[in-house]
Amino acid sequence: MPAAVYLITGFLDSGKTTLIKDTMSDADFMADVSRSLIICFEQGEIPFEKDWLEEHHAFIEYMDDPEKLTAKKIRELDTIYHPDQVFIEYNGTKPVTEWILAGMPEYWPLVQILTTVDASTFELYINAMRQMIFEQIRWSDTVIVNRCTEDTSGTLLRGNIKAINSRCQIFYEGAFGAPVQLKSGLLPFNLDDPVIDIKDDDYGLWYMDAVEDPEKYDGKHIIVRGMYAENIPGYKQTFILGRRAMVCCAQDTSLCGITVTGVKIWEMKKGDWIEVEGTLKTLPIENSDAKTVVLYADRCARYQKPKDEYVYFS
Repeated sequence: MPAAVYLITGFLDSGKTTLIKDTMSDADFMADVSRSLIICFEQGEIPFEKDWLEEHHAFIEYMDDPEKLTAKKIRELDTIYHPDQVFIEYNGTKPVTEWILAGMPEYWPLVQILTTVDASTFELYINAMRQMIFEQIRWSDTVIVNRCTEDTSGTLLRGNIKAINSRCQIFYEGAFGAPVQLKSGLLPFNLDDPVIDIKDDDYGLWYMDAVEDPEKYDGKHIIVRGMYAENIPGYKQTFILGRRAMVCCAQDTSLCGITVTGVKIWEMKKGDWIEVEGTLKTLPIENSDAKTVVLYADRCARYQKPKDEYVYFS
């Protein structure tokens, strides 16, 4: 039988070891598992104690370089330990190797990549070490944000994480895995204003809120500013207005854009900065249960490109 491989990455002391230990203490998860192998590329404050390993029928192999986890090494480990499952506690300062992502043998399939994030240090790290966080999150199926409090900004976390990896699932935990209700409803504009004017610095917060809860904005009159980002083939009065969010650096960005309709696109060109005033309507997304917002324009005007054109989520 193949041994399912779970790769857990994140910074030192972000909760990787705790996640592995909690998972292996789940009776349902371990129901068909008799032997587990943990491959550990770094050691934090929480250890894998000898008694705990014996109790959980687990074995541990310490390694210092992910490049040494080769096909030959995996065959050796499989022969020694005969594991039913494998946890790789990765060094979050290093990118996940191409070989681990795409070259694992059939008897050790990589089934899930998880990233642990310490909410208390996330804002500092995303500003100072964005490239490292990008590498941790870019391939993740699941991101677990721990150490959250009621004052933790869900918008800051979700906006930056989704800008890196839009497909990942995000789970939020308080101390010791306790459930937590994140700060919400603190948008920098009033939804009850007759005209909601989205300032340049607030575009990212508004965009993520509209993506997560589009029906909230149905029928709202709005002013928003952005770049003429894309045409929509087959539509003569519709385009994508947006701004770009940095994924890891200025050379690697993702578009945060909305559909604008009812405009004379022949009077504009891609790259122009535009101010649009109009009414948002919520529409279903084709072949999906989800919905999105479309801006029906009443007015369009040229807008001076801001000094900082990128989107932020704080």
